[in-house]
Amino acid sequence: MAERTRGKGRVLPVDDPVLERVYAELARAPWLDLGELAALASLTERETREALDRLVDLGAAQPAAGLPLEVALLPPSAVAAEWVRRLEDQVIQSHQAVESLTQEYLAARGAGSASRIRAVSAEEMLHLFETGQENCRAGVRGIAAPPFAAVIGTNDQRQLRRMRDGISYRTIYAAEALNHPAARASMLHTLAHGEEGRFIARTPMKLVIFDEDLALVPVVSRTRTSESLVIGRSDLLDGFLSLFETVWEMAMPLGVEGTLDTALGDEDRELLCLMAAGSTDLRIARHFGVSSRTVERRIKTVLERLGATSRFQAGALAARRGWL
Repeated sequence: MAERTRGKGRVLPVDDPVLERVYAELARAPWLDLGELAALASLTERETREALDRLVDLGAAQPAAGLPLEVALLPPSAVAAEWVRRLEDQVIQSHQAVESLTQEYLAARGAGSASRIRAVSAEEMLHLFETGQENCRAGVRGIAAPPFAAVIGTNDQRQLRRMRDGISYRTIYAAEALNHPAARASMLHTLAHGEEGRFIARTPMKLVIFDEDLALVPVVSRTRTSESLVIGRSDLLDGFLSLFETVWEMAMPLGVEGTLDTALGDEDRELLCLMAAGSTDLRIARHFGVSSRTVERRIKTVLERLGATSRFQAGALAARRGWL
């Protein structure tokens, strides 16, 4: 029998190929008995029963009398919605932990007293951002979050040149970037030329890391970026590297999975971006110059098309399918 495949990535909120396999087979054929499901999943019956119990524990399935396995799966869209909620909670907790530990770290050493950690002005941070890319040997990792710089996009050409030199760029975008015209245009431009991008509802901070040598951490107020911390090789830099990789695993891929729906027009993609960023019907209506009722109809159509239950989930699913 040919191996059944689906898009890359996972449906469940845990990285467990066995559970994914059992979930997928049962999603395709809900009337399987234990032996049939075990055979399709290449498991023993005991392993299959244990997997079903774990799916119930995860909230991806629920007991159901009358079915051969006495288990009914929740729809993938519902499972994904719960996953997104859990990821958001984890990001918030990571943010709080990093903020607290950073303050303790700096207090113990004296902010700016150690050569590996110092505060710089916004102007110097911009210079370091440029030279960091020029001197980078392997890769740049970044978390892009508001407030966005007024000159956003001016770095695109430098980034494209460095990517042509073989430097990898991985960026995690806050959902607000999808709702910011200049940030969205810059993001789509760099993604189209080889950047790896992901997005998440909430990002823990703004951050740029060059190789494993240097990190820039802007200190952000509600309205502006006043200064930044420059962090050289240290335990704190290792912590930021771990934080980036953790959030990267939580975030949704942007434009790298699935096949682009050729029937999806530019306005539909724009609508999905605005939905993922949490825009209201009124804001979307003003953006397109249409009535709120028209927006409601279009959103309903897009949700049905994606099998989504919320606006953010629709944006996440569209991103994973490469529609944004």
